[in-house]
Amino acid sequence: MNSYYEKIVKKTTDFYFSSGDFNGISLVDLYKFSDLKEEIFKECLVHLIKNRDIDLIYEGDIPNPHIKPFPAPSVDKQVEKLHSYEIDNHISTSEDKAESFGDGEIKISFLVGIGCCVYPTPEYLRKKVDWRHYASRPFTLRLAMGEWQLRPYFFELGVLAVYRNDPRYRYHTDDITGSLYSVEDDLLNPPDRIFLKHFYFGFDENGVRAVAVLLTDLDRLTSEHQQIWKAKMLLGHHKFKLHPDARQGILGYFPEKCSVFSSFLEEMRVINDMSDKIKGVPLFKEVFGGENKPENFGFLILPTQREFDLFCHTLDRMMYENINEGFFDGEIDQTDLDSGETLDSLKGHKIRKLNLWIQKKFRLPDPKPKDDMIQTFRDIRGLRSKPAHGHYVNKWDLELYKQQRKLVMKAYTATRVLRLILTNHPRAKLVEVPEWLFKGEIRTY
Repeated sequence: MNSYYEKIVKKTTDFYFSSGDFNGISLVDLYKFSDLKEEIFKECLVHLIKNRDIDLIYEGDIPNPHIKPFPAPSVDKQVEKLHSYEIDNHISTSEDKAESFGDGEIKISFLVGIGCCVYPTPEYLRKKVDWRHYASRPFTLRLAMGEWQLRPYFFELGVLAVYRNDPRYRYHTDDITGSLYSVEDDLLNPPDRIFLKHFYFGFDENGVRAVAVLLTDLDRLTSEHQQIWKAKMLLGHHKFKLHPDARQGILGYFPEKCSVFSSFLEEMRVINDMSDKIKGVPLFKEVFGGENKPENFGFLILPTQREFDLFCHTLDRMMYENINEGFFDGEIDQTDLDSGETLDSLKGHKIRKLNLWIQKKFRLPDPKPKDDMIQTFRDIRGLRSKPAHGHYVNKWDLELYKQQRKLVMKAYTATRVLRLILTNHPRAKLVEVPEWLFKGEIRTY
């Protein structure tokens, strides 16, 4: 290899590994280091690009070229863009316009970069990297080999249970993205003290959910936890795709819709605001937004009967058990009851009271949506009581994913219907309903 070529590739590779985060060296810094005329420098880069020794990442393609978020542009595009730069002219112009701070011997100047960084290619790195150096850090090895940093890897959902079920970690998710980190460091060995800034959800070709983590975040796990995630990695990445709203978030855009779980919680909040305006007493004892969201209220991590039953128990606690019976005080009298019913016999029968209250307060042109809503409350209450009877057997069943999705959709529809009924009360009109909730812009997966 020509000595110029060797010098440029070595500098690029040394910077890549010494940067700490597998960063690229700026084109201007590499040019100054080379001590070559601009035309010769460009010729060297073109040769190295075509020989697949280096890649150029440009600011126009991504926000920050100092990291390599996606695969490099095509060879032709790299060469074309390189020729469009006037490096000497850029340096002299930026030096003239540089902002300087400080006086005397301590003076700092800020130059505007050219918006291009240089990286060793995966092809070159495969020949140079000793994989044994990264044997205990399989995801760091992938970065060392030139993988792009925002590449998602997909894993079995069950890997999240390691952290969700351990109170020494904080586990949070909105069912599209999430994070987890250790909080009880004095109770954890140093290798178990981790921070996973982001995880996401995705699907295989059959719509089965998986958890996805970007390579840059996997790299920050300890070697011990990289091994845990490696053991749960799903093969055949072409079979998986990111949740569409997760992809939007990675690219810096706001999600288009909210998950059905977040929508359910928002419906409950609006119902409480409306009921408070109607009577001065909230219908639900508690709303479960933000940090108050139950950890089991989300898509199943494990398709087991125990997980499904725990979800049913949680859903019942949020719906039936959460109804504030005091809301109905003074609202129902003996004339509202069926033959054989008494006010004393209604104590503890919160669904019956809700039904009677709605029938008394609202004239509904079609009672079916209300009846379906009441039946959903009853059905969920019935699911809650099943595990208490008979011999209990846990099982693994992928069909439970589908059953849970149907159940949470029924629960969401029930709360939405209840909110729409309350909307007919004059005082409830004082409560503002978020536009996305009004339009029903939700994700059911």
